[in-house]
Amino acid sequence: MFSYFKKVSKIGYLVALVSLLIRTGFFMTLPFLAIYLTRDGILTPGQIGIVVGISGLFLSITSLFNGMYVDRRSQRNVLVISLILSGFFYFGLAISIKLFFVLLCVNAILGWLRSLTDMSAISIMVANTPKEQLSYTYNLRFMAINLGLVFGPLIGAVLANHQSLLIFYIAGLIHILVGISLLFFSKNQLKQAPRENSTNFLQDFKILRKDKILMNLTLINFLMWVAYSQLESTIPQHITHIIENPAILVGKLMATNAIICVLFQAVILHWAERTSLKISGVIGSLLFSATFILIAFHPTPLTLIAAAGMLSLGELFTLPINGLLAIRIAPKHLVASYSGLINFGFLGASVGSVIGGYGLQYLGSKYLFLGMALLLLLVLWRYLVAVPD
Repeated sequence: MFSYFKKVSKIGYLVALVSLLIRTGFFMTLPFLAIYLTRDGILTPGQIGIVVGISGLFLSITSLFNGMYVDRRSQRNVLVISLILSGFFYFGLAISIKLFFVLLCVNAILGWLRSLTDMSAISIMVANTPKEQLSYTYNLRFMAINLGLVFGPLIGAVLANHQSLLIFYIAGLIHILVGISLLFFSKNQLKQAPRENSTNFLQDFKILRKDKILMNLTLINFLMWVAYSQLESTIPQHITHIIENPAILVGKLMATNAIICVLFQAVILHWAERTSLKISGVIGSLLFSATFILIAFHPTPLTLIAAAGMLSLGELFTLPINGLLAIRIAPKHLVASYSGLINFGFLGASVGSVIGGYGLQYLGSKYLFLGMALLLLLVLWRYLVAVPD
């Protein structure tokens, strides 16, 4: 186990630490935003789905352009600026909590800034990591994100249970402090990815479009995120209506998800690399589908926690593998662009939040979650026909 961490580059540890801090801030706010708005009756379920989903919408639709932009600029400067601006917009969430259209705009801008942050961090990680160490460094970053998913919801659950908006100010402060701390690293310490000034945006886009593996991974990501988004939007709303103390249970679900990801991620990814990415995707799709069937027919606190565990395992068999494969096949000067197109699949998260919100309102939880289970069988089919052995 210790030899595993020795294979991670120094900059890989820095990127992982940054990811841990900013994901802690993110996960202590977004899941509980739905609870705040539902509990106080501020918005309808459909409106809540739009507010929660708008962040993922702007993250996804700006990711490709942001990736191409980052490939041509100083990734360090973009990362610093996007982090500091994100901090102030988290403050804006607390201030505009009862204003639907203002809340919508603030969360949309946060999605755009989050895209810039991710593209910059990934580019810095790849540029400063030898190719043979890339999978280990990528794994560590993903572990750090999931640790943020442990700490964030636990902090958020305690504060949200006391009806406090303090979590939004804490999240904003985390982003600002992380951004300022990166100013102490020089450009020589954070090596930049090589630039190809001879190509323009249109030429780069043609390269992306012709990569069939990349396009199929983007479609798979889209469908996966439609289903996965229910954990952050629809399931918290559903729990609010059936459980007396929803904030605590949502915190437990998020923590279960993250703990399992941290414990099993390295083992699963190592197994997938040595055997078959296609089989890994099929297993993950089946676990996702079984999760929603369980929630549809027996939504008790115990089964919801078990479902969160199954969802976590399904996530490990699919989502990190897609991202790692994308940056492996990317030309060095287009790493952010390739990652941006993969993140375009995150459009499914915002679409899923809206579908989930209105599905919960008009169809009910049972039929909504069964529909998600069927959707994941479609994902299974795409893995079978589109992902090479």
